[in-house]
Amino acid sequence: MKQHDIQNFESWDEFRWEKALREGDIAAAKYFHLLKRFADLPAADELISDRMGPDFEDDMPDCDFDCDTCSDRWQCEFAPPLDWEMADDRDEDDEDDEDEGPEQSEAPLEPGDSLFYETRPVFRSLRQVALGWSNVYAVILPDACRPEGLKVLFNIGRALAYLSGAIGDGLYEQPARNLAFGKRALAAINTSLGGMDELIQRQPKLKNLLAAMRKHLLVARQGTVDQVQRTRKRLS
Repeated sequence: MKQHDIQNFESWDEFRWEKALREGDIAAAKYFHLLKRFADLPAADELISDRMGPDFEDDMPDCDFDCDTCSDRWQCEFAPPLDWEMADDRDEDDEDDEDEGPEQSEAPLEPGDSLFYETRPVFRSLRQVALGWSNVYAVILPDACRPEGLKVLFNIGRALAYLSGAIGDGLYEQPARNLAFGKRALAAINTSLGGMDELIQRQPKLKNLLAAMRKHLLVARQGTVDQVQRTRKRLS
């Protein structure tokens, strides 16, 4: 997508956002296809860039990819994923920090904060599924099922990214954007559920484990449905 196409994104309606997200999906699919084809060849980056077209270079951020210190890292799609930490998984060092007094603890996130989406139960629920499925994929799935397992993991990751955009800072100042991202998150979750169903059929010995993961994902799906419905009401 060219730069001049996104300058007025604040005025986009729901369908314009969906069109932009679909364009991103097409570009991502093309990139991964080329990556699979050329990854092991010399000058793979140049080969991929040539076939992606001139707009591919324009979409890359003008920075040194120093994401840890970049003030725009939360909005940049090229930044690496965060090293998620669950609030319940605190080590002894964290417990020691509590003894230093209340001034050492961080204030809870509130609407308007850049990471407000992290506090929402639906996001935490889906994130927990992502962590659990990562372990299933890495340790439990047999080799024959790993391609399908990877697709499930990929789509759960996409759902997390879309859900963060659907919630945003909690202010919903652009409900059309929030709604489009929420619908994409729901679609990615549905794709993941389909992949889990296929694995359950192929691996009856793992049925109980996979069914438990599917149940947790259904909880996150219902939360995402509720999120979409609330956002649609705001848009109406």
